[in-house]
Amino acid sequence: MTHTGPDRLVETARFRAAFRQVPAPVAIILVPGGPAGVTGLTCTSATSLSGEPPMAMVGIDQKTGLAALAQQAGRFSINYLAADRATWAQAFAARGRHLDELAAAVIAGHTTVPTLATGTTAVLECRTTTVHQGGDHFILCGEVLHTRAQTDAPPLLYLGGRYGSFQPTPH
Repeated sequence: MTHTGPDRLVETARFRAAFRQVPAPVAIILVPGGPAGVTGLTCTSATSLSGEPPMAMVGIDQKTGLAALAQQAGRFSINYLAADRATWAQAFAARGRHLDELAAAVIAGHTTVPTLATGTTAVLECRTTTVHQGGDHFILCGEVLHTRAQTDAPPLLYLGGRYGSFQPTPH
């Protein structure tokens, strides 16, 4: 069915151009499994879902296979990167990249799910609850079992196809 008139879907290029102007936090999603034992992927669509119970959600391209790994493992972590870790974000921007380069930075978190030991502003350790299909992506949902935060590090953001940091306005 093709939509016409005001209900017609926007062209993909215009959609992407609009979202390039929306700043997004940059995270590395880590999941146990895959050929290297842990698989990671850079993500700019990881956010809170619910406060009660505490839940988070991540949008993951179907082609990566990461949602299936998270479903099989029953857990995943969201590692929000600090501003000085753009090279880590670039390293994992390739789909389904395995952790050969950063193996030393990966540790077992509080709940034994793989997490990044350093270079983060926040880490969420999640139990996989559901995976929904949304267009060409999966929406991975999880209950947050444990968190840790580093409040003195500025976050890494993605805007206009580039990485940068947040500079707060003085009060």
